[in-house]
Amino acid sequence: MSTTSPRIVIYGTGRYGNDVTRMATAKGWQVVAAYNRAGPKVGQDIGRLAGLEEDLGILVQDCDLADYSTLDADIAIVATSDRLADNMDIFERLLPAGVNVLSHNTESYLPWAVDHELASRIHEMATNAGVTFTGGGIWDMSRIWSGILAAAPCIDIESLHHTSRTNLGKSKTVGELAGIGFSHKRFQAELLDERGPIGELYKLIPWHVTQALGYEVTNVVERREPVLFDTPVFASGIGRDIPPGEPAGLRVLVDVSTAEGMTAHAHIELRCCAEGEDDFMRWRVDGDPSSTVHVDRQVGPPGSATSLINRVHDVIAAPSGICEVHKLGPPKHSAKLGSMR
Repeated sequence: MSTTSPRIVIYGTGRYGNDVTRMATAKGWQVVAAYNRAGPKVGQDIGRLAGLEEDLGILVQDCDLADYSTLDADIAIVATSDRLADNMDIFERLLPAGVNVLSHNTESYLPWAVDHELASRIHEMATNAGVTFTGGGIWDMSRIWSGILAAAPCIDIESLHHTSRTNLGKSKTVGELAGIGFSHKRFQAELLDERGPIGELYKLIPWHVTQALGYEVTNVVERREPVLFDTPVFASGIGRDIPPGEPAGLRVLVDVSTAEGMTAHAHIELRCCAEGEDDFMRWRVDGDPSSTVHVDRQVGPPGSATSLINRVHDVIAAPSGICEVHKLGPPKHSAKLGSMR
């Protein structure tokens, strides 16, 4: 396998896949195949589709009709839906073809915690083919590794505390994931009574960090509730103020218990932000000594795409089977691996 100029597969040619295509091309890495579900993107050159001013000579293929048996690539970057079960057909196409998989799907970060049976299938396919399966993206540094590093100075840990704020009010489509502008009845039905599009995803963060620190997780509980304000807050994605008392986003509260007695907690807000409020991620460790890591981050496709790019070589070099990002070592920049144009 190539380690200097890896051969890349793009599976899912939306905003993340297109960003990765541009960044990989700028580094001189070769995109050797691209797949998408049936529609107008199929048959287009991936270079033009990604916004480059040149053809790359790779046409987007219909993912359901393509022949994967002749695929010759080092790694596939999968950027589709967040649920592990919804992506199993993708993994069943790529892993047996001998291609490492770096999946942007959120549940891929910790597949054993999501569905042990599906994780076992993924691990078996990857192991049999001698390739690696890893979930990655912006959480790699901002949520997972920042928590691991916050605990690094400690000789005793009583509890972990993760807090974050993410502005989802700038886009109507993204805002709907967190119920921004929903009536209370709709919010209750779609995001509380049901898990909705992002329910049960954010509990994986404290679970992952706790497990990465070597603790035995015995129970994880996630609670969800609307974020309500006392004063109006403007949501640019829907072009109006969210009045007091109307759902302005989703709050996710998570409690993790361990066999050793150490606990972990998360308070995550995905909502409209008032002027002057920035996105942040913070880990506080109560222990000996106590420790805090605070991350101000760029949210959205650029940060996720760069995080994927920066993990490519780590995944290619990793042992076969499922290998979570905490086992790959701290994430590193790729600035020296080819200049970005």
